[in-house]
Amino acid sequence: MRFSCSRCGQRWPDHPVTRVPCPTCHVKEGRWCRRPSGHRAAELHIDREHAALAAGVLRICRPASSGKAQQSLNS
Repeated sequence: MRFSCSRCGQRWPDHPVTRVPCPTCHVKEGRWCRRPSGHRAAELHIDREHAALAAGVLRICRPASSGKAQQSLNS
């Protein structure tokens, strides 16, 4: 599955947030987040997104028409 940013159009072969381990559900790099029940989470945990930003594997897009910072990923 390929992922792309709806704001800047950057593409990735995998979701960049999954390149860091999740501090919330403790899954390893390369795996999707899990719910407490063990099922696949619908969304990645926000703490993992923050870790990906801190590690430099994800960046915040800054749209040219607005000064607001946003991140938006689509699969």
